[in-house]
Amino acid sequence: MKGSWAGRLLSILIGVACFAVLNFWLAAGFFPALIVGVLAWLVAALINSGKQKEDKISLDGITRQEVESTIRAGRKLTAGMRQASYRLQQMEVKKEIEDLCKIAESMFELLKKDPNDLRIVKQFITYYLEPTHKIVLKYVELATTRPMPADAVSILDKTEKSFKTIRATFLQQKEKMLANDVMDLDTEIKVFETISSNMNTGGNAGKDRNTPSMPSGGRQ
Repeated sequence: MKGSWAGRLLSILIGVACFAVLNFWLAAGFFPALIVGVLAWLVAALINSGKQKEDKISLDGITRQEVESTIRAGRKLTAGMRQASYRLQQMEVKKEIEDLCKIAESMFELLKKDPNDLRIVKQFITYYLEPTHKIVLKYVELATTRPMPADAVSILDKTEKSFKTIRATFLQQKEKMLANDVMDLDTEIKVFETISSNMNTGGNAGKDRNTPSMPSGGRQ
């Protein structure tokens, strides 16, 4: 849900405005007004997010072409890994390689939604996906060589065990992207709650000032 601060602020103001209208003007009650305000904020934020996706240039000067080029490079590597795995007879190993491809490709989909994660994905491709691509291709080449070299069995076994470690590392890199979105969403919610709370406190104070005081004494 990353976007420009102007877009975020507009989304928050729309939510707060809906909350204020329902709570103070229409007297719909605090919690119903808060629910509607949050929903209005979410809708406005999603609309703004969709608009951001269509922009050619992001806030950090990242071009759409750069994002697409990075995704193409990553997909070329996963396609090569997947194509090589078709030569294997070990179904379990093929599944592990396929899982690695799917994790990487899910990161590319996240990048499409949030171009500001480009740096994370580029680092992932350079330091993790490219070496994994080489490992998979060398593994397949060795596993399908006939006659198999004498020391091939131990090397293949070691490589197969490493796939689980590689999978865990891929998931850690994906978690970085998801953590950024969670932090952004949490920040926006806190801002919304703060503004709503301040408006509600101000509204109650205004009502207290307008309430006529009852005479303290009895009937004269």
